[in-house]
Amino acid sequence: MNSAERENNLNSMASGNAESGSAKDQSSPGKGSTFAAVVFLLVLGAGLVVLIKALYPADLPMQNSSNFIDTIFDNRLVIWAARLLLVSAAAVLAFGGVFIAVSIGIRMKNGHWLRRAGPFEISEKAVEEIEGQFEFWRDAALENQAEIAELKEQLQESDELIEKLHLALDDG
Repeated sequence: MNSAERENNLNSMASGNAESGSAKDQSSPGKGSTFAAVVFLLVLGAGLVVLIKALYPADLPMQNSSNFIDTIFDNRLVIWAARLLLVSAAAVLAFGGVFIAVSIGIRMKNGHWLRRAGPFEISEKAVEEIEGQFEFWRDAALENQAEIAELKEQLQESDELIEKLHLALDDG
């Protein structure tokens, strides 16, 4: 913190405009959120222990013909490690997919353009050009809406004149 920032903080504290509480109080979580975090972590840990225990094979079928693959997978620890690896990979893919979907949704909501996807990148010039085209066509559409309204009004007047002429010809 430089001297100007300190002076501003002292001036705001002296004038009574200081925010309530210190920075330490504002950054520390409350007792309720700490308790909830501890309970969440305990439940998560218990769930992981149950999952790891459930993945351990109880019994293995006996194989009459034992080839190389059967010999490798005849070990309970190898089967347990393979199952654990598959469940872990599924969890990573699931969380990754959710993260990507939520991230793209938030970026779309905030109006951010997707400018890079892997090795492909859209230049800033291309984005500006597309935005310029969008503005051009939007302005053209608004101008045409005004012209359409004017033409509808003229058509209404023409219909009224034609109706008056028909009435005049019918009377005359």
